[in-house]
Amino acid sequence: MANIISRADVSYSHEVALLFNEYRQFYGCKDDVPAAEQFIRARLQDASSVVFIARSPEGMGLGFVQLYPSYSSLRLAPIFILNDVFVTQHARCVGIGRGLVQQATEYAKAQGARALVLETQKENVREQGLYEALGFVRDQKFLTYELEIHSLLK
Repeated sequence: MANIISRADVSYSHEVALLFNEYRQFYGCKDDVPAAEQFIRARLQDASSVVFIARSPEGMGLGFVQLYPSYSSLRLAPIFILNDVFVTQHARCVGIGRGLVQQATEYAKAQGARALVLETQKENVREQGLYEALGFVRDQKFLTYELEIHSLLK
């Protein structure tokens, strides 16, 4: 039976937070389910992000994607930042990531967005292949810079 992808609302906060916590650990963050749940609940409550969750027919959380609405000054149009894509280890390589990104793309189109923008680690070659297979193009014009504000406050 097929996995189910649906838009998460606040009632999904804990389920998404478990996956979000696992995602953050994948990127070297500490295990902290309460903080993950607080963050996800706030995003869903104030609608500052859009989350889609993939679940097995039995209701087990398999993965999620999180989008943040934004705007492009150069495009003079709305865009979405595809900030997080994660599929739990035991559910990889069966098309769940592809399905989540496709769901995010359809949502962005339906909202009138001009683009879906994402970043991924240079070492994440598998995901780069997925993104390129889905039509994403690596930016050749712009570099990404980051200023850690917290370190400036010390």
